Amino acid sequence: MTHGPGDAPAIDPRLAAALHDLFGIPAADLRPDAELERDLQLDSLSVVELQVALERLGVRIEPDDPAQVRTVGDLQRVVDTAIAAGVPSLPPLTLSDEA
Repeated sequence: MTHGPGDAPAIDPRLAAALHDLFGIPAADLRPDAELERDLQLDSLSVVELQVALERLGVRIEPDDPAQVRTVGDLQRVVDTAIAAGVPSLPPLTLSDEA
């Protein structure tokens, strides 16, 4: 995926498909700044379902830093980093406790 410096990462079509298939979220709603909890209405059960779906794509999620993934852009960056490193390992997709 190509994007310039400072640009938000493009949303991987596999990630977009997983979010659509699991939760009916249209691709148009998958802005990099969309928050998983607030904007996409994903609760903790939804996060677990997303983790399982990503593992089926070969991306394993490890329990390291739950605060790292809060937005669609955060999620895409972590996926891109894992793929680029050849290490299918992501932090958990735990939602923040913030209101």
